[in-house]
Amino acid sequence: MMNKEGKSQVITFVGTTPNIGTTLITLTSAVRLAERLKKKVAYLCLNLKSSKLHTYMGIDEDRASLDELLPHLRNGSFHQGMLMHAMHRYDSEQELYLLFGNRYRETAEYYGVEELTVLIRSACKLYDYVFLDVNAYWDNAATISALVEADTVVVTTTTALSHFQDDYMGWIGVMGEHIQLQDKRLYCSVIKQQRGLYQPRHSFPAFNGQELPPIALPSTLYEALDRGELTMWLKQHREGRRWLSAYTAQLVSLSPETSFRKKGRNLPRSISAVVTLLFKHD
Repeated sequence: MMNKEGKSQVITFVGTTPNIGTTLITLTSAVRLAERLKKKVAYLCLNLKSSKLHTYMGIDEDRASLDELLPHLRNGSFHQGMLMHAMHRYDSEQELYLLFGNRYRETAEYYGVEELTVLIRSACKLYDYVFLDVNAYWDNAATISALVEADTVVVTTTTALSHFQDDYMGWIGVMGEHIQLQDKRLYCSVIKQQRGLYQPRHSFPAFNGQELPPIALPSTLYEALDRGELTMWLKQHREGRRWLSAYTAQLVSLSPETSFRKKGRNLPRSISAVVTLLFKHD
C-alpha cells in the first residue's frame, strides 16, 4: 500500500468551453507540481466522452483506464488496489500517476455521482494532491462530483467573448451557487488566442476568483500532440520544459485559507439536490 502525508488536496480544472486546452493545462500543472513539491500526485481524467490523453502521450489504448473500473464502481466491488493497478506512472523521476479517461462514449451515462465520488475519495487516501480534469458541460456525473469534492477549482476559458461570457454564464454562472463554488478556493485562468478583439484583462472581470497568469499554447505543443510526444515535449523541448512553470508556482504558493465568498444564501451541499436540479424535466 502506498503511503502519503497528511490530508489530500483536490484540485478540479473545468473549462467554460470544450476543446480549449483544459486537459493540457490540468496535466501540465500536475507535472509541474510533482516536480516542484516532490509529493505523490494523481491526475484523474474524468472526461466521460472525449478522453484524448492516450493519443497525446503516445500510450497504447490497451492501458487500463476509467472504463475498466466502471463495473466495479457500479456493483460495489471497487477497492483502492484496483485504482492503484489502473494508474499509469508518468515517468520514473516523479511520483505522478495518471488515470486515463473513459474511451467509450456510449457508456458515459452509466457513471453516477455516487460511484465517482467513491473513486475520488479513494484517490485522496493514496495521494497528496489529486488533480481532476472534467468536461466543460455540467450535465454529467463526473463534473458534478469533481466540483463538489474539490478544495480548489480552476476555471479555464479563452479570450473569445462567447467563451468567457456566454459559456461561463450558461453553466458556471447558473450552477456554481448550487455546488457552493463561492466557498471553495476559486481561480480563473485565461488562454490567449491569436485572433479576436479581446485580451485576458477583458476576460478576468467576468469571474469570481483570483487570477492566474494568462496562458499561451505554443505551436510546438500542437506538433508534439500530433506525434504523441507530449511527455517528451514537457521534459526536453526548449519551450515545453518551461511551459506553465510560473503558472503552477503561483497556484501552489497561494494561501490555502484563501476563499472567495459571495454574499447570498447558503444552499445545502447536497449531491442529490444538485443532480435533481440538473436533470429535472419540464
